[in-house]
Amino acid sequence: MKPARVGAVVNPHAGSGNAAELFAELSACFPDAEVDARITTGPDDVPVAAREQARWGDLVVAIGGDGTLREVAAALVEADADTPLFVVPAGRGNSSYRHLYGDDDWQGIARGLSKGIEPRPLEVGRVEGDPEIDSTYFLLGFTAGLFRTAIDNAERLRMLPGPVAYVLATAGAALVDDPVEASVDVDGERLHDGPARLIAIGGGRYRGSDFALLPESRPGDGTLHVLVVGPAGLGGSLRLGLWARGGRLLDHPAVSYATGEQATLRSQAGLPVEMDGTAVPTPLSRATITVVPDALSVAYPSGYR
Repeated sequence: MKPARVGAVVNPHAGSGNAAELFAELSACFPDAEVDARITTGPDDVPVAAREQARWGDLVVAIGGDGTLREVAAALVEADADTPLFVVPAGRGNSSYRHLYGDDDWQGIARGLSKGIEPRPLEVGRVEGDPEIDSTYFLLGFTAGLFRTAIDNAERLRMLPGPVAYVLATAGAALVDDPVEASVDVDGERLHDGPARLIAIGGGRYRGSDFALLPESRPGDGTLHVLVVGPAGLGGSLRLGLWARGGRLLDHPAVSYATGEQATLRSQAGLPVEMDGTAVPTPLSRATITVVPDALSVAYPSGYR
């Protein structure tokens, strides 16, 4: 399918704030199509804009970071829209883009889409929490533990490039954060019970751009990947970061890993959590995460590897 209408949902505050420039570059990649933009002023605007662009266009493009893409994707899932989705990586981490398209240049992908779109299915995760949370769908991942602190640390390092900020922010959290106490079940089988530095459920292969947190995850595999990092000491925690950047995290003895369709977390003390790089403000005492296969249609150029 060659797109005649391309509808963009633009977060002007993402990353370095150059959304207008990125939209102009996107438009230039589709010389034979009508390209329209909906500029959002906050999260409440995103679902309306995403649904409007899905009804109008042959392709929906999120211009923003992982959080913006999550909001657009959630709106499309809730509307049961099958319009293919693409993302212009305008955030600081852009881990979702890397999970979907690797290290390929986004302009090259967009020019390929202008000649023909090959839609491919993508799973999402759905979260039910106690207490309830507003945003229930994620693309990239849901984590409890030190990544929640790392998000706050990265905000204080906004003067640095995104990947550098996330590496330093995660290292800082690994040094000072105490483990969380939690139990984790996957498809009814106990994976972990006790202290954990990090619980990651997804979703996307990468977090913080450089960390291959779930190295076996692939787009469209329809599977929930669950990883728990137990206490490893100061030196072990630092090695975990290096192993994660090298895609070797599952080889570490402090790591437990499983795949399935549903995961349940419980914690009497409450878990600090985040989804797709967005902090959930209230700690959760219980969360049930379920994979929703084939929930979205993601746009790839015809014949893409």
